[in-house]
Parts: sequence; structure tokens; C-alpha cells
Amino acid sequence: MPPCSVIQLVIVALLFRPLLVFSVTSDPEFQYSPKMAQTVDAQFVRKTNDFALDLYKQIIANEKKNVVISPFSISTCLSLAAMGAGGLTAEEMFRGLKYDPAQKSSIAESYGNIMKNLDGNKSLKIANKMYIMQKYSVKSNFHEIAQKGFRSEAESVNFQDNTATAKKINTWVEQKTNDKIKDLISPDSLDDMTRLVLVNAIHFKGTWTHQFNPESTRPMPFWISETESVDVPMMNTKKHFKHGVFDDLGLAALELTYSDSDVSMLILLPHERTGLSKLEENLHNIDIPDMLTKMHSQEVEVFLPKFKIEFDLDLKETLEKLGMGTMFSDSADFSELLEQNDPLKVSKVVHKAFIEVNEEGAEAAAATGMIMMAMCLIIPVEFNVNHPFYFALINRKEKLVVFNGRVLNLR
Repeated sequence: MPPCSVIQLVIVALLFRPLLVFSVTSDPEFQYSPKMAQTVDAQFVRKTNDFALDLYKQIIANEKKNVVISPFSISTCLSLAAMGAGGLTAEEMFRGLKYDPAQKSSIAESYGNIMKNLDGNKSLKIANKMYIMQKYSVKSNFHEIAQKGFRSEAESVNFQDNTATAKKINTWVEQKTNDKIKDLISPDSLDDMTRLVLVNAIHFKGTWTHQFNPESTRPMPFWISETESVDVPMMNTKKHFKHGVFDDLGLAALELTYSDSDVSMLILLPHERTGLSKLEENLHNIDIPDMLTKMHSQEVEVFLPKFKIEFDLDLKETLEKLGMGTMFSDSADFSELLEQNDPLKVSKVVHKAFIEVNEEGAEAAAATGMIMMAMCLIIPVEFNVNHPFYFALINRKEKLVVFNGRVLNLR
């Protein structure tokens, strides 16, 4: 593939099936307001980032490997589904997502504002799609929310023809992710009992503001324990970056920006080679927006390993542990979703993500554009990412965590 500084893409899919028993309660009528504010509510961003940390910590508790997820992709898909839920199901889903169930309208508007802000964004693309069993239809109120708040398209399909329908869904996924994620939905997961599939895709491709010269990349040690290291291709550059040392948190932080993009990569590097676990335990005490304001632009010599992570999992168990188990049970209530009187439950939540970081992007222009700040130091600081670290891709305008993950081992 052509060199690029970072590519991420994420797929989340929710599959709905009829229940074995009918057990639903009606949800009060909810009307979506087409009037959207120009800015995203700060409280919404804080709650969405809180969910991002809860989700991340739950996932890494069962993983001993490199991880990349898009908590925003997952929360988008779950929030859309929650708009069609009622009773305890809606309560659990909104609470698990850190939102107030009584604030449906403002939640939908906040997602709508984010989608609106991303219009014309060249580096970050978000797409939502609903696949509905033929001869079924979603309720008009839910359809309006899906369209206006989540920019979600709808398409009628025949899930009984599971091979053709899986191919149709997977083709859409491939198109939205630049062919990076294939075969998301297996034909075996679809049948004549499937009623609805919600799919969310996020694709990010960015060019570093300050690119790394490939000629400077050379093998260097990456410590996977206190005493064991592996040689990895280590990129190197010396430019002006926002940087900060936070001894009270036991870490140093570096922000890497992208050309013509509101997205930046924040790297949190523990002081100790084996300090990532302690850092991850302390993530809820780290206020990322506040941290970014305390970082200063200065000349930094950066050593950053090239890396690629592919990660996928079924989120059912994770979401159950986060208090959202009812949506998978025969007590699920999605009575505000379909016009037909079919009680539904979620049968599967699939998540796939991919990230690749290397030296450069499609263009090498404007590399000097951010270099002049009065507080620059004469002696460059060194930021050597030579042991396990945490990273997050943040929408700088809203301070929203779009992706996060960790690198444990580059063996």
C-alpha cells in the first residue's frame, strides 16, 4: 500500500433477531428537533469520553496483546439502536453509554452536530447503514432520528438469502473503509429470523504535519519487559511538537498533528518500561483536554516505532459487563424500532479495527507551518517511544476520543 502516516478504520455491526417471547413496554413519543446547534455540547463529549475509557478498560482486562478500537464508532452504533429501545433496555443502554435516558433529543442532536461538522472532512469519514428485512419497515420517528441525527441510510434486503446479503453488506463495508476490512458479516450470522442489521464504519487517513524521513528509520530496541527487547523499525524526526512531562502521573505526553485535519494523535509514554498497566489503571484520573492545555510547543526529537494493529472482537460479553445485558436477552425491548409487531433482541455486536502508522503521507508540503512559538526550547527534548505505550486519536475541535489503543509488543 502507499505510505501514509496513519490509517484507521472501524466497523461495528448490530444484528437484531425476533425474541422467543413477547415482553415489551411502550416508550414515550420522542420527536427529533431538526434545529442543530453549531457546536457539540461539552457535557456530551465528556460523557462520550467516559464511555470510551470504560469500554477500553473492560476490553484490555481480557486482552494481552496490542489493541485498537474506536469507542466513538461503538457508541454511535449503540446510541442509534438505543433510540429504538424502550423500558429497561433503553435505560441500560443509555446509562451504559453514560448518557441520561431522559435526554434522547439532545443526544441525537449532539451526534447530528458531529456528523454535520465532519461534512467535507477529507481525513475522517463516518458512515451508518441500516439493512432491513424485506416487507419490514422502521417506525417513522426512528427513521427520522436515524437520518437526521446519525445520517443513516436504509436498504431493504432478504436475510433468508444469507450469502447474497452478507456479500452486499460486506461490499458496502469495503467501499467505506477503502477495502481495508473485508468479510465483516459471515453468512452464518444471517437467516430468515434476522430483521435488522445496523452497521457503522469509520475511516481515517492522515498525513503527518511533520513527516518522518524514511531514510532516518532504522532498527532500534523496543522493550517488551524490563530485561527483554526486540529490534523494530524506529522512525525519527526533530521538529516542534506539543509535549509535556507529568511526573505526578508517571508519564510524558506528545501530540502529533495531521495536515488539514482536526484529528491529532496523543501518545502517553510511561516513565518506566513496564509502566503501561499502571498508566491504564489511572486513565480515569487523566483529563485529556486539560492535559493538552498544559503541554507546550517545543523542539522534540521523536523516536516512534512503525506499527500496524488489526483487532476484532464480539462485544457481547464486554457490553454485558458494562450493564447492557438486557438488549441480548428475551426481555429486550426495541418496540420503537419496527412498524411490525416483532419483538427484537440483539444477537451480535461485531467490531473490527485497523491502524497503521508509518513515515509519511501523500504530500510533503507545509511541514514548517507550525514551527514558530515563543516558548520553544533551544535544547530539544527527547521522546523515545521504546516501550509499551497508550495512544488516542482525538478530534481537537470537540476534544472527542475517536480511536484509542495500546502497543504492547512489536515482535
